Amino acid sequence: DYSFGDDVVCLDGGTSGLGLLSYITDYTHIVIVDALRAQGPPGSVVRVPKEKLQSAPALSHTSAHQIGLKDLLAIARFEGLDPEISIIGVIPKDMSAGLELTPEIKAALPLATDAIREELEKCGFKAARKAACYARDVHHKEHPRDNRPEDGGE
Repeated sequence: DYSFGDDVVCLDGGTSGLGLLSYITDYTHIVIVDALRAQGPPGSVVRVPKEKLQSAPALSHTSAHQIGLKDLLAIARFEGLDPEISIIGVIPKDMSAGLELTPEIKAALPLATDAIREELEKCGFKAARKAACYARDVHHKEHPRDNRPEDGGE
């Protein structure tokens, strides 16, 4: 829904662990978006600022080859890196793996989008609303809500 220009990069960090250290090196502001185990009803959007993140207990690892976010930040600080970091999280109904969004998470997406936009704007990045994309109805020359020029331009 929004564009922040070339200064904002979206990255799927997945389970990269230590591999994410290079991104901490390259950026001054990092907003992490993920499911978050926290107090509250499923679908709630939670913001965790850097100060609370550093005082939170370490998370358990799922394997010996992964490190947690808190460990990653400790390594970054050891290397002299200290970017502004915050987490925008949505509380899931459960933390089991899956490919489909639950109804609670789907309903929370607009709230999460607003929270991400607000967080980036606090960091000094200005949001611009993206132009809507329209698909032409190939079966009908005119659609009742279609008031765009015939060439499809915006």
